[in-house]
Amino acid sequence: MKHSRIYFVMMSMVMGAALVSCGSTRGLEQTLASMPHRAMLVTEVHNFGINLDTLESIYPSGMNDFGDSIPQAYMQAWKDFVVGMAGAMRKAGMDWKEPYRLSGRAYFSPDGKVAHYFYAWTGDRQPSDEWKTQFRQVLEDYLSNFQFAYPMGRRFAQCGGIHLTPAE
Repeated sequence: MKHSRIYFVMMSMVMGAALVSCGSTRGLEQTLASMPHRAMLVTEVHNFGINLDTLESIYPSGMNDFGDSIPQAYMQAWKDFVVGMAGAMRKAGMDWKEPYRLSGRAYFSPDGKVAHYFYAWTGDRQPSDEWKTQFRQVLEDYLSNFQFAYPMGRRFAQCGGIHLTPAE
């Protein structure tokens, strides 16, 4: 049986520090807690009044801790996240004939569980609405069981581009 492949591109989150008062942070956390899904399109997140840059105040980039020397174990943990996503898609019987791309940002709790994953489809080719719906369902299940293997001991975020290529 041929399997679809998935490639990933590490992207560091290079952002300025966001100044948010305690009240604003509390409101942001309440809004996040009220979201109907763990996995959401960026446009849906914006409809809740959240700008992704403001999430940096409570989910700073995991890569900020390392400066210019990112540990191989951290990189492997992110690769495991992306490859595991592809495995979940294959296990669910998802298949695709065209290459698709998305960019996503995962928000992790201190224990490495996924609190949120916000993504956007990019590129010229877009999956069908039916395929996108199935993708989100599979992604929701995957995120509820995933734990980032590199212990951070704090909330953090990591983003990256994902290239879904069809089976050969």
